[in-house]
Amino acid sequence: MLMRFWILVALVVGLAAVDARADDPARLGELDRLLGAGQAEQAVERATGFLEDGDIEPWNVWRFQQRLGVALVASGRPAEAVPVLELALAGAPDDPTLHLNLGRALRAIGHGGRAVSEFQVAVNLAPQRHDWLLEYAEALLALGIRRDALVQIRRARSICDDCLEALRGEVNYLMAVGQWADTVEPLRRIQAGDPSVATRRLLVQILWNLDDAAGVAAVLDTIPEAQLDGDELALILEVDRRLGRVERAQFWVSGDGETVARVARPTDQVWALVSEICLAGGDLDAALVAIDRAVELEAEVAVYHHNRAAILVALGRDDEARRALDESTRLDPNLGRSP
Repeated sequence: MLMRFWILVALVVGLAAVDARADDPARLGELDRLLGAGQAEQAVERATGFLEDGDIEPWNVWRFQQRLGVALVASGRPAEAVPVLELALAGAPDDPTLHLNLGRALRAIGHGGRAVSEFQVAVNLAPQRHDWLLEYAEALLALGIRRDALVQIRRARSICDDCLEALRGEVNYLMAVGQWADTVEPLRRIQAGDPSVATRRLLVQILWNLDDAAGVAAVLDTIPEAQLDGDELALILEVDRRLGRVERAQFWVSGDGETVARVARPTDQVWALVSEICLAGGDLDAALVAIDRAVELEAEVAVYHHNRAAILVALGRDDEARRALDESTRLDPNLGRSP
């Protein structure tokens, strides 16, 4: 009778252990949900508890250790995560995600060299993960290994067919190494695939710095003037001046252009530039209208009155020119009397 009792107890305990271990997928799912919801601290507590209970199938232990390591990194404790992830790797040395997460933990504590080694193993085991390749490239670039970093980015672009994520990765790399001219191609692709004001401004600024006025025009000419910010507005007018284009400036000072001008809300500096463009294009009347608008917005700028005097002289309106020159001299005697 006693022997039957112990056999029954053993069977009950054994069945309880089997039931507990049968819960491994559910427990792992719980940890994944916590991590997905950004509840890293709770995930640390639950994963630690599961591992301490000891009722996990031996072949699943590394999966719990992995999630604990990820949770520790996410909760700002990467140093604690490293040994946990190393233990997990002992149980699953060929799991690419483990190598990736160990690389992240190592990089977070400043062990860049070891992190790069782990990233390399991860991408070798999962060569189609373009996002991992980009992360690997970031780690390489942080160590100054530029050529290899670019190789990984180009691999990522090829794998994901120039997806936006890979294109952005290449732009970030090129800006980091100062290869500004090479950023234009991926930036154009990004702007075509996912138009944004931020990308447009970056592309335009780089083109302008590269002295590519025609390139800037190709971007900004497609945008209604009312949607341009003050800097872009001034820039497209600078482009017009450089390319000898006077039509926009003339339109702005015409009756038809007034509505557009009001919506775009040009500053006094913009109107002064419009005047300069019209003057260079030989349209004296339009140049005068524009400089008058600049003066209306900011009457205390001496050079505006000086330029106005020059236009009035060219129009043969000498008395008005002298008065404008007097005002210019009053505001800034250094400008002199000759318009």
